[in-house]
Parts: sequence; structure tokens; C-alpha cells
Amino acid sequence: MLVDPLPYERHAGVPDAVVFDHDGVLVDSIGPDLEACRRVFAEYGADLPAERWAREVCGNTGGYEALFALLPGAPDPARAHDRLRELWRELLVPQNVPLMPGVRTLLDRLASRGVRLAVASSADRSWVSRMLGHHGLADYFDTVVCGDDVARVKPAPDVYREALARLGVAPERAVAVEDSLTGVAAARAAGLRVVAVPTAYTRGLDHGAADTTVTRLDLLTDDLLHRTLREVSHVSDVR
Repeated sequence: MLVDPLPYERHAGVPDAVVFDHDGVLVDSIGPDLEACRRVFAEYGADLPAERWAREVCGNTGGYEALFALLPGAPDPARAHDRLRELWRELLVPQNVPLMPGVRTLLDRLASRGVRLAVASSADRSWVSRMLGHHGLADYFDTVVCGDDVARVKPAPDVYREALARLGVAPERAVAVEDSLTGVAAARAAGLRVVAVPTAYTRGLDHGAADTTVTRLDLLTDDLLHRTLREVSHVSDVR
């Protein structure tokens, strides 16, 4: 169902907490990561379709091994991963990783409503802290949970459960914001309602497990958050 976003008017219906994924939701690291993977494939004489990358890797830190298994000639996965890390150091630098559209608008509004804010990411803390610090976002969040804080990363629910435990918020009073299928699955397994914000690379995947889908963060109004939290069935697809 396509609905028009409504202006925010009230505070009472908003969630107690909104928990954000990091890569692809707050910062646009998706393009440089895909480019790094494509360069690895090119060095082995192969192409990497964006949709295959999005399905195997996006939101799934363990997905690179499955991706490398597609390389011709059965290369050593450790060698391929070492090469990928070299390319990450070249491409995943702050000037190549801008904020996603609408981030500050939404964070400012939620903070003004008294909503508790958190990050729940499978990525390493060093990376997440670096990007939040570079963009001046760190002070928005009450807590940041990363892959090195938990036993299992997404699609396991551990990062979301840990974030809610630190916030002291029940899952039924929280909404997660995710771009990947892996992240949507993790948030739902933790009992949160989920807003999907697909990127250009994940837009072709089926985000039907999310409760609400928007094309950019600043379309996530108070009213839409309220309906996402309260409705039994899927709420909307806002463009």
C-alpha cells in the first residue's frame, strides 16, 4: 500500500527507542564496498553482479566467503579476503562514505521527541566509531552495539537484544531501521518492528518481512513510526 507521509504532530505515539543499523542506513559505505568486491572479481577475470553482492554480502559480515567461492579457479579464500582488506583501506575512507539522505533530519527530530536512539551493527566498533565520529553523529546515540560486543552477528538477533538491554526498552516499544534482508531478519528475531530503507543496491530484493518500507529516512514521520509500532499487519510503502 502506498501512502503519503503525514506531518508529525504528536509525541505520545512514537516508539520509546529507535535502533539503527549503521552501514547503508546511517552512512553510505555500500558503494565503496561493492567496488572493492568487484575489483577482486576483476583480478580473477570475473564479473560481480550488484544483485548477487547485495544478496550474499549486504548486512552479512560472513557473506564474503560465500562470495569468494564464486571466483573462478578455486582461489584461496584467505588470499582473496586479504586483497579485499587492502581495497577497503583504499576505498573505505571518510571522504568516500557520506551520510545517507535524511539522516540528520530524522535524528534531530527523534532526539527532540525524547526517543532513545541506538546503533546495532555487525561491523567492528573501530569502523563504526570512526564513521560516527567523522560525521558528528556519536552524541545522538545512547548506546552503540557492534559485532565485537556479541557472540553472534546478524542475522542472529544478538546486537538488537544487547542494544535494548542497555536502553532498558522492551522490544515491543522499539523500532529498528535496516537496509538489508539480513538486518531485517535480525531485528524481527529480536522482537522489534522493522522499517526497511533499501539502498539502490538492495532495492530489488524482497523486503516484505519488514513492517514498513521507505525510500529515505526523512520520510519516516512520527505518524508512520506510530503506525509501524501499533499495526498488526504491514503498514506502508512510502516513496
